[in-house]
Amino acid sequence: MTVKSVVLSALVGGLVSIAAPVAAQDAVLAELLTDVCLPYANRAQTFERSIHAARALDFRRPVNDTAPLDEWASEVTMVSDDGVWRVRIEEGSVERGDRTPYEASCTISSRRASARELADVGRRAFRDPRYWTSPADNEWRWDRRSAYPDEYGLAVEVAEQPGERPTMTVRGSYY
Repeated sequence: MTVKSVVLSALVGGLVSIAAPVAAQDAVLAELLTDVCLPYANRAQTFERSIHAARALDFRRPVNDTAPLDEWASEVTMVSDDGVWRVRIEEGSVERGDRTPYEASCTISSRRASARELADVGRRAFRDPRYWTSPADNEWRWDRRSAYPDEYGLAVEVAEQPGERPTMTVRGSYY
């Protein structure tokens, strides 16, 4: 069973009992997770292909971001046509102590979704202990089980910083 099918089935099952406006927001989040963020962080989809997938979901670059993307761009922010959702796709090397993994990350935020709502969607999508673990000290983080954790890892985390939109970040780390 693929990560996409696990996430979709968990989200669809959870959406049955949710009111229509919330369900619509969850549907946008589910599509971003399954069509853009998870394939990108898993390296099943390139940076360019992820941008194309976001455009297919009616995302575009913000109006004030008119500079052309250069050939070697490593980050882009896109906004939904209604201006509610944002997705930031980025990649590059990151220093972590004595290691420098290459990371592919995708961050989702909304001006209408709280951190609690993002975490609820995360719990529904990533609660299967066969595929995901969640640290006891952070109920808003899920790590994909891996046979080779020293080579790569996939994590999903919801965060809330004062004065900023809550975010859900899907990050693939490759050592």
